[in-house]
Order: sequence, then C-alpha cells, then structure tokens
Amino acid sequence: MGVLQHNKPLHNLTTLKVGGAADKFWEVETEKELDEAVGYAQSHSLPITVLGGGSNVLISDNGIRGLTIHMGIQGVSLTIQDQQVLVTAAAGVVFDDLIAEMVAKGYWGLENLSHIPGTVGATPVQNVGAYGVEVKDLIETVRVYNIPARKFEILTNEECCFGYRDSVFKTEEGSRYIVTEVSYRLSRIANPVLEYADLQERFTSVEDMSVEEVRDAIIAIRAKKFPDWHQVGTAGSFFKNPIIARGKFAELSARYPGLPGYPVNAGQVKIPLAWIFDKVLHLKEAEGNTIGQYEGQALVLVHRGAATADDIATYANDLVEKVAHETGIEIEWEVTRIGF
Repeated sequence: MGVLQHNKPLHNLTTLKVGGAADKFWEVETEKELDEAVGYAQSHSLPITVLGGGSNVLISDNGIRGLTIHMGIQGVSLTIQDQQVLVTAAAGVVFDDLIAEMVAKGYWGLENLSHIPGTVGATPVQNVGAYGVEVKDLIETVRVYNIPARKFEILTNEECCFGYRDSVFKTEEGSRYIVTEVSYRLSRIANPVLEYADLQERFTSVEDMSVEEVRDAIIAIRAKKFPDWHQVGTAGSFFKNPIIARGKFAELSARYPGLPGYPVNAGQVKIPLAWIFDKVLHLKEAEGNTIGQYEGQALVLVHRGAATADDIATYANDLVEKVAHETGIEIEWEVTRIGF
C-alpha cells in the first residue's frame, strides 16, 4: 500500500510555484496503488483530485480538499509495425523525456512538441499542441481508470472527443476517468511539419532533414519565446488563442491592420492572442513586477516568486476583461484552476 501523507505542500509540485497544501496526498507508482488510493477515497467519502507534472494548473492558496493523487506511474514500450511505431507511455513519464527518446531512435511525430513541460498523462486531457501538431493527430488509444466502476478501460481516439486544447476529460462525463497510459502512433519515415514561419525560416529544404534537427530547431525557438520553468514560475501559454467568426476577424482587421489570422474552417479564424496583448493592449513585462507577460511571448504569464495564487488569478482575469473591452473577444484560460 502506498504512503498517505497529510497537509502536503503543493507549490513545489507546480510550475507556477504557488498554491496551498493538499489535505491528503498519495503518490501512486503502479496501477494497483491507484486502485488502492481510489478505494481509500471512496471509503472515506473524499473528493479526488489528480495532479501530474503541475505544468498547466493554478492551485488555490487554500489548497485542495479531499485526496490528491499524484501520478508517478512509469514505463515505456514500443511495438514496430512495418514503418509505423506504436509507443505506449505511462502517465507519470515526463513528456519531453519521451520525445527525446523517440527522436533519438529516429521516430517522427512528436518532435514539434519538444520542450513542453508536464507529463504524458496530461497530453490527452489538454490535447497538447504546438507548431502545427496536436497530440490528437498521434494518439491511438488512452488507457484510463474509471473511478466509479473501479476498473481500467481503453478509449479510442474518437472516444476522447478532442478539440482545440480540449477533450472528453474536461467534461463532467470525462471527470470519472484518470489517464494511466497513452499510446501514440509514430513513423519511421520522415514527415516534417513545417507550416509555421519560424520553422520555414530555418529549413529551406526538407531533403535529408533529420528528426533531431527539427527537435533542435523547436527547442531553440521555444528558448527565445518561453521562460525556463525551472527558474521562473510559469504555466506556458496561460490562455487559449481565440477562434472567432470570419466577420469578426474582418472587423478587427480593419481596426488593427496587420492582425494575423489562421483559417480553422469556412467560417472561423484563429488569431494569436499574443499579438492582441502586444500590439493592441501594449502589455510588456515590467521589471520588478512579480506577475507579468513574458518578454519573449506575451501569451505567457510569469511569476517571479512573491505572488499568491489569488494574485495570479486576479491578474489573469483583468486581462480577460481588458481584451473583452477592447476587442469584444471573450478569451479563455488554458490553465486549469483547482480549489477556487
């Protein structure tokens, strides 16, 4: 049986480096321990909160009631099928470590997601994506633990209901699942995704391009745009890039010449929120401030050590109001609030 801890501080288990304590805390390292932890919570009528790498959450200063389960399950396995590779990784595996391992083996698919903090278990929940790739494009199946039924199940890609930074796991229905394992379908054949300008500038030709070169380029680009989460509090992109109607995009383009837009479908356009923060609201990181926009990427909020979770929430909500007032766009947090 795993070790149950009481009043466990959580701020060091999140990349934003804030938050209170968990009333009860259980680090699970096997599926058997996960079942034991859930059984304990149910027998004591405790709500369950699952915490992975802590890279996309804001935990309340008051902490978390009930039982917090920290997913530490490890393990990676490979199945090679002709030119395809099915890689299955446990929820507690560090996502970028998995990518580095697959790239070293010459397998294509995950390289554009390099240097994103967090663990494998969070990737289907958030439908993690960057530089033209989302995990929904790669995920074959997700193994989950059904809390009410206390049994393990397999969900197909379709059953995960992936959307932009969204999935079934963010719904009331999906809250009964705990992700324990993810299977990604990769390729032994070169298949670079270079649609973003930053990548096109670096690669004028795809001939003889290696997957290691793409990963290195992604890491270099992210190093300029994102702070090191080991050195400064951050949750990466704090907000979702808004998707708006084409008519609204035309209206905003007339008001703000140069506004970028990326077609999503016949009627919708995705716009970079960082551009709005930078060019419309003129937000810059202010030296000495404990909370602010990162100098290399306005979509990223940074916390420099003296703020509370409430401070960060207030700052973020003020940004939501400013964007709505100036543009009429209702933006959404990408970060998940816990305990508020």
